[in-house]
Amino acid sequence: RHTYSGNWKRESYVNVKHPTRPFGVAGQVFFVKGSPAWVEYYASQQAHISQLYTPTLFYGKSANHDAYIEIRYPGDTTRVVKPLTTDKLLNTITLAEGINFFKADSIPIYGVNSADFSGVHVDNFSSRGNSGLPLSLFNTALMRDFDTALGTYDLIVLHFGANVLNYGSLDYSWYQKGMAKVVEQLRTCFPKASFLIISTADKSSKYGTEMKTDTAVVPLSLAQQAYAADTQAGFINLYELMGGEGSMLKWVKANPPLAGKDYTHFNARGTKKVAQLLYRELMKRYLGYKNPKATPEELEQQIESSRDSLLHRNTIMDFYNDK
Repeated sequence: RHTYSGNWKRESYVNVKHPTRPFGVAGQVFFVKGSPAWVEYYASQQAHISQLYTPTLFYGKSANHDAYIEIRYPGDTTRVVKPLTTDKLLNTITLAEGINFFKADSIPIYGVNSADFSGVHVDNFSSRGNSGLPLSLFNTALMRDFDTALGTYDLIVLHFGANVLNYGSLDYSWYQKGMAKVVEQLRTCFPKASFLIISTADKSSKYGTEMKTDTAVVPLSLAQQAYAADTQAGFINLYELMGGEGSMLKWVKANPPLAGKDYTHFNARGTKKVAQLLYRELMKRYLGYKNPKATPEELEQQIESSRDSLLHRNTIMDFYNDK
């Protein structure tokens, strides 16, 4: 659970081109508006997320040297006061579940990370209304500091589309060029990462009295494939994996349904199916890369036999680096 006071100002790269301070890795930056401002984090009682692993606050550089935080521990009246040192472009401080901020105006706050740095980590930075183009606004030096602090990203997956489909044109050459620049910018920010582009999903729109695949879906997916090729990134066509023409309509009408009645967004069952489709496509390409002479039937058998085995994460990384 995450709760916070009302005196916070948020700037997002979706609607702000010139932020007061550089955006953080999640595409946002926060500022307190008066003291005290507070945030509270509580681990859930659900399996696998019942503990906060060394929660760490990320914040930026500022001329403010008077700021400090007060850390509150659950079930304890003790208050621990720690100064906010603001001399680096990216600064960190270890926290507990509750934090009060004092005299922290003008200091860019980027958020809290809780991780034990073992196993595989997935950071899902989704932003409502994002076309992907705002990623070009990232500050290279700050992102490299984030990359180091978070353990160096191995793979960056870019999946956009729903917010680009209704621009009133079927010519997406502008988007192809813009997103190619985004990938190159991200490569300067995260130089050790491989890149995977996932195309737009299918979307149905009403034509007369009939729901059909939106006419912009195929042109957009082709533009996405083109900028993936332009930047030598991996590419998966989710529209085709879903079934191509009319697939979203089928997913909505499935029993039980796999997508919502807006004919755009997947429901929980749909997202699990998409995950399975993406997994199988990755494994098919990887196994085909390892054994070019294998038949499609042999690849399918290998995928089935490998589904429950633990695959070292570098195998997929090696594939994309080699290709």
